[in-house]
Amino acid sequence: MAERVPDRFAPGNARWGLTLVLWLTLLTSLASLHPLFQGSSWWFVPAVVSGLVFAASAAARAAHWPSAVASLAGLVVGLVASTVIVQGGTAIAGIIPTSDTVDRIRLLVQQAEDAIVSDQAPVVVGDALLAVIVVSVAAASVLLDVLARVSRIPGLTGVVFAVVILVPALIPNIDPAWVWVVATVLGYIAILLISTGRRPSKASFVTGLAGIVVAGIITALLPASLASPLTGIGTGTGISTGVNPVINLGKDLRRGDPVTVLTYSTSASTGQYLKLVDLVDFSGTRWSPSAVTLDSADSVDKLPAPSGVSAGTTKDTVDTDVSVTLLRSPYLPIPVPATKISGIGDAWKYVNESGVTIRSATQGSQGLDYSVTSKPVDPTTQQIIDALGEQSADMSKYLDVDGVPASITRLAKRETSGAANKFDAAVALQDYFRNGDFTYSEDTPVREGYDGSGLDMVETFLQRKSGYCVHFASAMAVMARTLGIPSRIAVGFLPGTQVGGSDDWTVTSNDLHTWPELYFQGLGWIPFEPTVGQGTTASYLTQTGTDTSPSASASATTEPSDTASAEATPTSTAASNAATATSTSSADAQSAGSGTTVGGVPLTVGAIAIVILLGMLPWWLRTSRRRRRLTQRPPDSALAAWREIVDTARDLGLPVDPAATPQQTSATLAKAVAPDDLALAAVDAVRRAVEEERFGFADQRAGTEAQDAAREAIRGLHRTSAPLARVRATVVPISLFVEARPRAAQGA
Repeated sequence: MAERVPDRFAPGNARWGLTLVLWLTLLTSLASLHPLFQGSSWWFVPAVVSGLVFAASAAARAAHWPSAVASLAGLVVGLVASTVIVQGGTAIAGIIPTSDTVDRIRLLVQQAEDAIVSDQAPVVVGDALLAVIVVSVAAASVLLDVLARVSRIPGLTGVVFAVVILVPALIPNIDPAWVWVVATVLGYIAILLISTGRRPSKASFVTGLAGIVVAGIITALLPASLASPLTGIGTGTGISTGVNPVINLGKDLRRGDPVTVLTYSTSASTGQYLKLVDLVDFSGTRWSPSAVTLDSADSVDKLPAPSGVSAGTTKDTVDTDVSVTLLRSPYLPIPVPATKISGIGDAWKYVNESGVTIRSATQGSQGLDYSVTSKPVDPTTQQIIDALGEQSADMSKYLDVDGVPASITRLAKRETSGAANKFDAAVALQDYFRNGDFTYSEDTPVREGYDGSGLDMVETFLQRKSGYCVHFASAMAVMARTLGIPSRIAVGFLPGTQVGGSDDWTVTSNDLHTWPELYFQGLGWIPFEPTVGQGTTASYLTQTGTDTSPSASASATTEPSDTASAEATPTSTAASNAATATSTSSADAQSAGSGTTVGGVPLTVGAIAIVILLGMLPWWLRTSRRRRRLTQRPPDSALAAWREIVDTARDLGLPVDPAATPQQTSATLAKAVAPDDLALAAVDAVRRAVEEERFGFADQRAGTEAQDAAREAIRGLHRTSAPLARVRATVVPISLFVEARPRAAQGA
């Protein structure tokens, strides 16, 4: 009678070792996401929830619960733990959901979608993203438990781990976390070894090394080719921006050959600056937009009027038609201040926190065609003088400059010491950058280690006097705040290049740009252009030479609007057409880039090679196992050869039962290879060798003969099988992924 092997998956067998390795491998794969998020709470909290899920399932099996019910127990624990984390005080006793809990979950999902679509990595993990991560990890834990314990196909757990470790590689400008990728691959190998009960062998280590190499190739090449059609990153076919586009602006400028991201036609005699977003909050290390939540009521059908602009200030009316090609952004590039927009759907809302910009939480800008009417200011010198006055107290958020080095403050005061008023001081700052010893360079800040917009970077930039738009804009905005002038940074595009003498303009990836905007009561937000070699300045940006008192603009009235335009807080932009770019300027910006890109052909070839390698991996693993079994030394050489024959039959789809005796299995195999006399004899020879080996009558020569007979039997099984079965056995050998289980009828 055949010896029965204990069912490692049976109820009562907790398999704590397998559970522990599953949990640790999930945690290492989760750790590979750390380039995407800030902080560590996003990892620790899901790790605890996952541990509770696995522990509950294993404990239930130790208590002799059915395996499927044990996984269900883990699911319940995961749901309870997730509820505790996401409910925010809306659940009864913290674990029983209510209608308020459901509403909160809907809100969190909406906020998480907004962050996932829009945010630029690494992102701050708030309640919404944490909730999504926790629920996802809890679900992954249950799935892993079901695959490894209920379905008894631990090999498929690798799919879950692969999905997780590939996520960072699919995000533009994010480098894979190699340490955690390797750790995850090693953990997966440990899962296979523990679940099959086999001791580590040379083939196991070779398999692990191959897995690491394949994972490396995938994370290095394949994701770039997959992400490229979506974002254009990596192939020179487009650009993508997130919540804080300035973070990767330098990389976009250095990306190599420019590509056309949009075209537009305008009624203005000069090109238009097209704004994406305003950066208002300054932490001292970087600029970022104000934290806002899109309001469904903020439809673009009725835009708020630009606040802070006096009714008597001269304004132009400009009509612009924009066609976006290869720009994928949650922000809409528009000339500002926009007063009317048509041609976009309801998914787009205006953001009126720091200035009217257009944003969507669910859609990107690529492929849109729309029309914009804007009214930039064009004040006379007397209007500027009349408008200047004391700033209101609510401008403090635009004056926050904590921690500014004394050298920056002293420099700002020195360069504006002769200015008669704050407007003149702003013009003096612009002239300091454009007419001084500064040079435009996208490479020097990277080479010398000050590429960024933080205070340390600004201080170094002011000493080295070489950088690109991010450095010029950040430096001028910070210096303006030290002088008491409210400032922010706009991110968008230079006007681009005019097509012949027509009204049409072309904007490329090299026109991505930042510029400072300074606020003056009565004029609103005025754009300046400190970046040397980029664009030209507006004609009204000249010093007035008039010493105005703080009360000079007290009588200035703001332009009326239907949306509380009388508010003192400036809540929309006022002007964007302050500077124009000539074709020569655009060419200068393009020539400054020195980055290179990898062509699409190498990526495609790499992707094909990876697919081939992945397709060959099961064949290689199965061949290695066969070679190992058929070279097994006594006393188990015949038994190893017999197991290989049985697994080959399983791979070919033959109905062999692992609980059957060798005689019963031999009869089944004989029917399959009946037309092949050599195979029949070979199967019978291996069966006899197993029986002799089991009863201790076999010698070393008999074991070698059994191995030779097994090779002939395997060839016979292949010869007598259908072509499709042979292909399936080679590409997806079932014995490699699915543990052999006795049939129910014979297990009683």
